[in-house]
Amino acid sequence: MDRVKIEPRQRLYSTRREKIRQVLVEKRAFLSSQEIHKVLRGQGFSIGLATVYRQLERLVEQGRADAIISPSGERLYSHCGQAETHHHHIVCRICGAATKLDFPEMETLAQALAKRYNYKNITHSLEIFGVCLACNGLQSSSIKSRTKPNL
Repeated sequence: MDRVKIEPRQRLYSTRREKIRQVLVEKRAFLSSQEIHKVLRGQGFSIGLATVYRQLERLVEQGRADAIISPSGERLYSHCGQAETHHHHIVCRICGAATKLDFPEMETLAQALAKRYNYKNITHSLEIFGVCLACNGLQSSSIKSRTKPNL
C-alpha cells in the first residue's frame, strides 16, 4: 500500500483554513476578513490578510462558512452549521450576532416569482439586518459609537 505524501504547502493552507474556521465557530457572529485577521494575529498566528481572504472563500465554496454582504457593502463571514440546506439570517448591525431563520415561505415565494416572470435556474438570498436584544438595551449614544465587539 502506497502512502500519499501531502506537500508542506497544502498542509499549511489546511492548517490556516482550520484556524480561520475555529475563529468563526468561537465568535458565533458575522465577521469581516479584517476582523478575523486581527483575531488570528492577536493569538500569535502568523497569517497575511490576502491568505485570510482566500481561505474564507474556500470555506464558503466547501459549505463550511456563510458569506453575506452587509448594508455597508462589506462581505462578512460566519460559521455554517447547515451546509446541506439553504438558509437565511437575521444579523445584528452592531455586534454581528446572527440567527438562522426558519422561513420556508421564502422558498415558495422565490419559486412563484420565478414562474410569474418566466425565470429559470433561480437563486436568491435574504439577509435581514437589525439590532439584537442585547445591543438594543444600550443607549442610542453608545450604539452610534460601538461598531463591533472586542475581538
